[in-house]
Amino acid sequence: MVRCPRCKTHIPEGETECPFCREHFPELVEQLAKKHKDQDTRQSQTPIDHEIEYVGFWKRLGAAVPDLIIAGIVAFFVYIILEQMKVPYLILVALLITGIFFLLLYSPIMISSRYQATVGKIALGIIVVDSNGKRLTFSRALLRELGKYVSLLIFGIGFFMIGFTKKKQGLHDLFVFSVVVDRSSELTHHHKISFDPGSVKKRLGLAAIIISICIFCSVIPVFYFGMMSPKTITPQSIAAHSLVSTADTIADTKYPEYSLSVYDAAIALQPNNTEIPMKKIFVLGSIGRVDEAREYLDQIVVMYPNETTPIIYKGDLLLDEGKYLEAIAWYEKGISADPKNAKIWVKKGDAHLMMAITEMTKMRTMYRNLTDRSGKPGSTEGSVPVDVFRSTQPYRDAIKDYNEAIKLDPMTSIAISGRILSSTQNLLDSYGGILDDIRGGNTTGSSN
Repeated sequence: MVRCPRCKTHIPEGETECPFCREHFPELVEQLAKKHKDQDTRQSQTPIDHEIEYVGFWKRLGAAVPDLIIAGIVAFFVYIILEQMKVPYLILVALLITGIFFLLLYSPIMISSRYQATVGKIALGIIVVDSNGKRLTFSRALLRELGKYVSLLIFGIGFFMIGFTKKKQGLHDLFVFSVVVDRSSELTHHHKISFDPGSVKKRLGLAAIIISICIFCSVIPVFYFGMMSPKTITPQSIAAHSLVSTADTIADTKYPEYSLSVYDAAIALQPNNTEIPMKKIFVLGSIGRVDEAREYLDQIVVMYPNETTPIIYKGDLLLDEGKYLEAIAWYEKGISADPKNAKIWVKKGDAHLMMAITEMTKMRTMYRNLTDRSGKPGSTEGSVPVDVFRSTQPYRDAIKDYNEAIKLDPMTSIAISGRILSSTQNLLDSYGGILDDIRGGNTTGSSN
């Protein structure tokens, strides 16, 4: 037995009309069904964005705290295991393994599960869904977590976007069309209008490309420095480092000579470290024991023929003494040992540049002496082209050396440009002085 939809009177079985209101039952049911359908349609067309509670920055940050605690526990156990395996750089490797575990396994698995949230989000009653209110797939959740790496590379800007976007979405959310909502808003969110699958697919593909490029560009330096052989840490090296630090402190006082014996003790502990003997040489030079410093430097150069530091310092000493050709020879020896060292190329260029300025100064002195001879003003004409070419050859060599340095390290161009401009002005002044001397000499000769 059923009731009449209008008056609620019981209708006997087999009857099609209500015995009280005499309404035909099938037609009435059809009318009521149509009315309910129209009401549902109007309700589905009304905006419901205000009913969805998108989770903001601070609540999501609070949800990250339990996850960070879990990460710390995992990192601790990984550290213990790696310590037993005697793996170098324990802390860095433990953090790397923990980060990979969270990005590739923990977060994607939890978010793509029926919980749709990590432990921290479950504790605060928030979930991660796509823009249609549906659960994320594992691949989409994985792409979302890797998108956080891009935000880290741009100094966290992608995370701060949560506080400024309409739906509280970070950069990693925008990559995969995901939002973070309260669990009570999940059913409401299912009424949202679906996105075009084609646009979603394009966005996911673009996100995958961007994330891959960022990861690739950041992994290259890690592998590069990882291939470099690490320095072995021994008790001798630790003690030598402590002695060098002590000697450096003493060298900066009023009694630097007392640091020499401390440097000797450090050298005895680390005889293959060429930096310590160089420090001793600097101190010897600073206290006036120049000859002793030179002799000791010659010994260091013989002991370590492939080390560039003593070779460069030897060239610097010769350069200060005005022995440009000898200094250039030592710089070339350093280049042979380390051809990709831009610093040595710069020093070689400096030696050529100083040689060019010195040659020009000598040439001007020569012409001044010649033009002072009033009876022979024409004796300078034949020697001018030869002398000018000879004096500018070191200048051209300096430009070549500087070009090599800039190729190896473009940052050296800043210092090199100042040197070239200054030396060019000196050369122009010298040429101008020579021409003035020649004109003065010719005028004197013609008057006589």
